[in-house]
Amino acid sequence: MGDTKRPRSKTQRSPSSNSLKTDRQRSQSKADAQTPDVEPEPEPIENVLPWEVFNNEQITELIGCTPTEMLTKLCSLLPSPNTHVNLKNSIKADLYLLLLHFAQQQKFSVPQTGALLTLYHHVLNMVLEGKELMDLVLETSLLLTGRKELKPGMKFDFYSPDQVSKISEYFSRGVFQHFKLYRFSMLQEQDQTIISLEKIVHTCPPQGSFDPPPLAEAISDHDIETYLNAPPPESPRSEEEVEGEEGEEGVEEPVEEPNPLISMANVQTVLDTVGTDIMDKFTKDMKNKCTEKENQYMNRLNKVKKAID
Repeated sequence: MGDTKRPRSKTQRSPSSNSLKTDRQRSQSKADAQTPDVEPEPEPIENVLPWEVFNNEQITELIGCTPTEMLTKLCSLLPSPNTHVNLKNSIKADLYLLLLHFAQQQKFSVPQTGALLTLYHHVLNMVLEGKELMDLVLETSLLLTGRKELKPGMKFDFYSPDQVSKISEYFSRGVFQHFKLYRFSMLQEQDQTIISLEKIVHTCPPQGSFDPPPLAEAISDHDIETYLNAPPPESPRSEEEVEGEEGEEGVEEPVEEPNPLISMANVQTVLDTVGTDIMDKFTKDMKNKCTEKENQYMNRLNKVKKAID
């Protein structure tokens, strides 16, 4: 009898198939391990840069005010109290007032005005921190051109190229050109002079007293004239002073008599004579000149008449 082969059952697998399955599982686990996890995209940050210094409602209100009203509101919003005595607060309020006036001239929108205020506030803070001029210029140029963010997600993308040029010119003529003046006025401590520490407290008079006092208790006019307004007593003079005065009285200086030749009548006579001579000479000269002119005109008229005939 020949050898008979048994049929292989479907559930029984060869060793080679098991190893193949193990290799596939290993390769799959390696592929899963090498695949990095996909991080979720970060949510976009809202650009609230225009409202860093003032909010939307405050900027709208400031733009619609007159310069006098705007300065009053700026002093309360910044805040800058006691601008009449505090030089730093007064300078700060004036700088923001000029900046808002510039924004009104350029017809900036509310977000553009707010962004400009934020940039100016940032530059003034750099001055207070003691930064140099080149640091301010570089920082301003990077922010206006959009190559740097003031804070994450906050770019100055509110302006056109022409507006950026106008803002750069404004900064150049202001804080950049007068950088030392800005730094001195904002960092220099103001001297304070205390004029007086005296405190005067006015209280009401006690009950039952007269305020003002009654006229019956006043000093009479006779006492004022006799005692208060009396001339001061003369001091006793020494004998030498008395003798000197008597000697001066005894010696009388001779009085010069007026010269009889020099009197008002003589002076008047001389002036009349001189005046008459001068007027006569002047009259004669005028008559001679008028006669010469008249003769010249008559000669010319005769010549013209002969030429016509």
